[in-house]
Amino acid sequence: MATNILKPQTQAIPITPPPEVSAEAPTVSFLSSTSTTASVDLDAKAPFHAIQSLFDHLNAHPEDISKLNATYPRRGVIKTAALHKTESDHRPLTNPTQYVPTILSSVSILAGVDLSTAHSSYNMNYRLCDYNPYTAAPESSNGCGEHTDYGTFSIIFQDGTSGLEIEETPGVWVPVPGDAIVVLAGWCAVILSGGRVAAARHRVRRTPGVRRLSAVLFVAPDLEVKLKPLGESQPAKAFSETIMNGELDVETFKDVMGKRWRYREGNEEIENGKSLSQDNEIENMVWG
Repeated sequence: MATNILKPQTQAIPITPPPEVSAEAPTVSFLSSTSTTASVDLDAKAPFHAIQSLFDHLNAHPEDISKLNATYPRRGVIKTAALHKTESDHRPLTNPTQYVPTILSSVSILAGVDLSTAHSSYNMNYRLCDYNPYTAAPESSNGCGEHTDYGTFSIIFQDGTSGLEIEETPGVWVPVPGDAIVVLAGWCAVILSGGRVAAARHRVRRTPGVRRLSAVLFVAPDLEVKLKPLGESQPAKAFSETIMNGELDVETFKDVMGKRWRYREGNEEIENGKSLSQDNEIENMVWG
């Protein structure tokens, strides 16, 4: 499988910070009883017609990919979009970041601690994904391997096509409606909340011959933040000494998980023939 992914680098392409006055709280419907995952009703929508046109152009003119990005040529994963004149292409887009303070406030309520203190710089990036049958292995139903996001939460915009699934209990996967805008928690939320927020393990499954587009806004703590439970209360779960001693900052944690992304994006096999799951290593790091 070779899902095309357009991923602006957070440090290279700053996203406009949320306004001083955040949007009104959206309507929320929880999708899981075991993880912090919800469908939200937002006015912000992803411009999927334009996103599809972009990917269609890149598929038809692969020479433009090298002009636009550094790329993994064999798998078509586009990682560093528009590093020059960054102000020319991202400001006209619909700005979903207006909802970030409101959602962060809601997650803080679940966490029992103010998470905004760890999010002063709005460390975010925006990813566009094209699950195109043309680039997929014909026999594979995998779109994106099972994983947990590294950050505080992710906002997933879908084009109406199903495929996203949430793991409710180990090995039990629940499909998410294809037209839902989904907010799900990641590892940083688990740690900062002392285990009171549960991360959502998820994956994307393919339907043969069906194309699926998504746009994802990833929200994470400031890179220099030490990953340890915030506040004075006792953590709800036991963490490793590395976590409790604050030995790991967000930037290092992201780098550790980044080493696994190249395998998970496409479910690429490693030398022993088994699919690599980033979650096992991260669980050992977090829980000990």
